[in-house]
Amino acid sequence: MKTGFVSHEKYFWHDTGHAGLWLPSGGFIQPDEHAESPESKRRIVNLMAVTGLLDELIPIAPSSATEVDLLRFHTQEYLSKIKGLSDGRGGDGGVTTPFGPGSYEIALLSTGGVMAAFDAVLDDRVTNAYALVRPPGHHAESNLGKGFCLFSNAALSILRARVTHGIERVAVVDWDVHHGNGTQQAFYNDPNVLSISIHQDRCFPLDSGGIEENGQGWGLGANINVPLPPGSGRAPYLAVMDKVVSKALRKFQPELIV
Repeated sequence: MKTGFVSHEKYFWHDTGHAGLWLPSGGFIQPDEHAESPESKRRIVNLMAVTGLLDELIPIAPSSATEVDLLRFHTQEYLSKIKGLSDGRGGDGGVTTPFGPGSYEIALLSTGGVMAAFDAVLDDRVTNAYALVRPPGHHAESNLGKGFCLFSNAALSILRARVTHGIERVAVVDWDVHHGNGTQQAFYNDPNVLSISIHQDRCFPLDSGGIEENGQGWGLGANINVPLPPGSGRAPYLAVMDKVVSKALRKFQPELIV
């Protein structure tokens, strides 16, 4: 089995500011490290190198996504807003999505990194791949950045793979404390993308991720949310993987799992 790995130094240059998000430092707001900071991701790469794990992986070089790629999901108005802020002093992409100068180009490289991972798998150069990219993507909606995410990396890569590789049935398995609302939005009416999100109930975003959100129209039943109570640990996650995720995947028979 060959596993591919995507990363790039420029991903660590994406500036999310400090822990106070958009609030100025002072009073009870300290300029501590932002929750979505480059250092934790740098540490992953460094530890992979020190332990020798990095030597066992196939490096995959990212290239920047194009505006055509982004417009398969995001609106032109949204892209223009992000680019304009990025060309200036930075700003907020929507809801708790701060970024600094140059982040538009870095986000293009982030999305392109995920697309490169898709290409490597679908071209049979590797068996599977992991893309350590930032900014992240699963909260980004078509016209709104959310939760530190600018562009919906996974959704955009699926939409591109349909065009470039001709695949149809794709499953997304998203386990995270937060709901994958952006990916859900992209495929809510699509019967050919099974979108599964395992997350803490009503953590972020507060208004999405309920079990009743199971798709609509032709996509009814192709969206599965598993909101877990706070404090859920290993046993509940394993139970969900066994009783929900694996059964749904066997029934759906995807050509690709994301």
